[in-house]
Amino acid sequence: MVGMAVPERSTTGDAMPHLTVEYSANIEDRAEITEFCAIMRDAMIETGIFPLGGIRVRAFPCQTYVIADGAQDYGYLHMICRVGHGRDESVRAAAAETLYAAAEDWLKPRMVDRPFALSLDLDELHPVTSLKRFNTVHAALKA
Repeated sequence: MVGMAVPERSTTGDAMPHLTVEYSANIEDRAEITEFCAIMRDAMIETGIFPLGGIRVRAFPCQTYVIADGAQDYGYLHMICRVGHGRDESVRAAAAETLYAAAEDWLKPRMVDRPFALSLDLDELHPVTSLKRFNTVHAALKA
């Protein structure tokens, strides 16, 4: 709205992260996705920069996809980690390395005999346009 004041937002990096995992459906059983999500949650905690109450890991299989030349045995898993604003680039890079290493360690032995691609993007959210006013998880964890 025109003339509306923009509230000040925290720039301390105290919110998030949310990790969204998209993967080709043909790897679901082999990748043990439920366990993978728990491994990734633990890796997020291990970084030491994210509050427990802000961590979310969610995974979605992609049923329709074509990879490279279209061979059916190719698989992929792509992660997007969205983090709150305010952390230095070096801190974000270290967190990305920690997350990628955890994913790679879990998936490598499970995907060793098939063509597979693993990728991660870690994105910093804009402090004004990322709204998270209603969240009672932090309070529940303190109770």
